[in-house]
Amino acid sequence: MGWFRRSSLKIGLALGGGGARGLAHIGVMKVLEREKIPVACIAGTSAGSIIGAMYSQLESASDVEERIRNFFASDRFREMTRRFSAGQKKDMSRQGWLDRTLTFVKRQYIVTRAFSKLGLIDRSTLEFAIRALIDDEDIRDARIPLAVVATDLWKGEDVVMTRGSIRKAVSASAGIPGTFPPLEMEGRCLVDGCVINMVPVHETRDLGADRVIAVDVTRELVRPPAFQNGLEVMFRADEITNFRLNEFHLMAADVIVRPKMGETHWAEFGRLDDLIRLGEEAAEEKLEDIRRLLLPARRRWFHFLRGRGN
Repeated sequence: MGWFRRSSLKIGLALGGGGARGLAHIGVMKVLEREKIPVACIAGTSAGSIIGAMYSQLESASDVEERIRNFFASDRFREMTRRFSAGQKKDMSRQGWLDRTLTFVKRQYIVTRAFSKLGLIDRSTLEFAIRALIDDEDIRDARIPLAVVATDLWKGEDVVMTRGSIRKAVSASAGIPGTFPPLEMEGRCLVDGCVINMVPVHETRDLGADRVIAVDVTRELVRPPAFQNGLEVMFRADEITNFRLNEFHLMAADVIVRPKMGETHWAEFGRLDDLIRLGEEAAEEKLEDIRRLLLPARRRWFHFLRGRGN
C-alpha cells in the first residue's frame, strides 16, 4: 500500500543555468529514467530552460542528447563556439609574446564592442540554436508542464513564463547579459534568468511539485589567486553575491544535485560526454535521498531515524 501511495507524489525538477555546464542536466535525467522516477514538472533558467524545454517535449534524455549531438556537429555551431571561446580567460603567463598580444587585442575588441552594442553576439545566433533544438509550440502544449524563468531589466524582477511561444521564452531565459542583446517582449526587457534566479526551486513548486530536485551546475566558490587589478576585485565581489543568492534559493529544495564542475567554463561545449557523465555521477550519489522523496511522510521519517541510528 505504501509503494502505491508514493506514486501520487509529484516530483519536479529545477534546472539551473551555467552555459555548457547545463549539459550535465541530461545525465541527471538519464539516472531518473533508469530508476523509473517520473518527472511531473520542470522549471528551468538559462541553460536549464533549454534542456528543460527539450525534455518537456521529447520526454527522453537519450533523444535530448541525440538532438544536441546533431546540432553540435553542424558548421553553424562551430562558428558559435569560436565566438564564445573568444571571451574565455587564459593563463597569460604560459603564452608566448605573440599569443599574449593577440589575446590583448581580442579583449580590447570585446570591450570596445561592449560599449558600442547591446551584445557581443547578434541574437539571431542564439535563436538559430533554439530553433534547431526546440520544437515550435506553446509552452502549455509541452508533454511535461514547464516554466521558463528570465529577468526583467526594467523592473528588476524575475519573470516566470508558463504560456506563449516556448522558443521565445527560452530565448529570453538564455540571453546572457552583454553577450546577447535583451529581448523586449510584452512590455518587458528580458535577459538571462540567472541574474537573480540561478535555480528556480520555488517556480517548480508553483507548477504543482510536491517534492523538488534542484540541479545546480554552478562552479564552487574557491579562493582565487592574487588579484591583479580592480576589475578582478569587482568580478569576485559579483561572484560572491551570486553564489550566496543561489544558496538562499536552494534552501527551498528537497534534494540538491551538484555535479562536480571544478573549473569548467560556461563555454566548454566540447565536453558533452564528460558533462553528461558528471550529471549521472552526481545523481547517483543522491539516489537514496531521491528515492526517499517518493515515500509517504511517515515512512520518510522512519527512514531518517533509522539512518541516524546507523
